[in-house]
Amino acid sequence: MAITSSGTLCKHQSSASRHRCRVCAVVSLAALVLLAVVAAVLALYPRPAVPTLEALRLASISLSPTGASLNATLDADLAIRNPSPVAAFTHDAGCAEVYYRGALVADADLPPGRVGAGGTEAMTVRFTVLADSLAASAAQLYGDLVGAGDVPLTVRTAVPGKATVLGMLRRRVVVVTVCDVAVSVRAPGAQTSSCRYRTKL
Repeated sequence: MAITSSGTLCKHQSSASRHRCRVCAVVSLAALVLLAVVAAVLALYPRPAVPTLEALRLASISLSPTGASLNATLDADLAIRNPSPVAAFTHDAGCAEVYYRGALVADADLPPGRVGAGGTEAMTVRFTVLADSLAASAAQLYGDLVGAGDVPLTVRTAVPGKATVLGMLRRRVVVVTVCDVAVSVRAPGAQTSSCRYRTKL
């Protein structure tokens, strides 16, 4: 008799108790669905943002035939694009480096910022040319300047930050971009480039 009474307990519950059970079930199901959606979103944005090199300008340069003195200014237009439709990307200060034939010849700091979902952040960076680093390649640089008129450079940027979904779920990333650029000194503003991207989670 006790077993029968226990087995039919739900039939004798009050209307308020049944309502609470339904509410609890609905809330639990909604929480599970939300977690599943969030998990799917997190799996879909391994690369939340991509720094790209829009333009690299050799604003000014003067080099003696012996390579004894060099004065140069490089300006770069960079853009950080966030392709994710749901994740905002907040980045810390990053760095940009310019290499000439494998040697580091210029560097610059990138300011921190934030790129909203689907947005783009544009910035112009002025590089400090490391004249001492060019000493070993002075003859090659002089040949590029007076010969073909194109200077082959490699620009590398590293931007650390975090992607944020729903204002609370975060993932730390470092986005690295490497662009090979040929800058023309005879036609200011003319250049060709190809870029590669990599994300460190």
